[in-house]
Amino acid sequence: MVPEPEQVDLAEVEADLRARLGEVRARLAALKAPPERGSGIGFGKRIGDGTTEAIGRLTDVGVADRLEAIEARLQRALAKLAEGSYGVCDECGARIPAGRLRSVPESALCVSCAGR
Repeated sequence: MVPEPEQVDLAEVEADLRARLGEVRARLAALKAPPERGSGIGFGKRIGDGTTEAIGRLTDVGVADRLEAIEARLQRALAKLAEGSYGVCDECGARIPAGRLRSVPESALCVSCAGR
């Protein structure tokens, strides 16, 4: 007898995805907030507060790009839940194992397709 495949609790997954999406959006909003007036951001010949702040902002841009990618994956997973295709690979249509969905609930690709 073949055992039933493991299942995931979709309501729990949705709650987790929505909570994570809220956290990502809050972090993005903080990163994208304009600097305070008169903060003196700029690069100079000497390392000082302005240069340090400017380098920090450049780093924040990279972090924001990564968070936007995470936000897109979370939104896709929520859309898949809504349309009833959660747990099905977007590329090949194969079932995504429950273990992968538990460890990476925003997975829209099976391991094979994600590895390509």
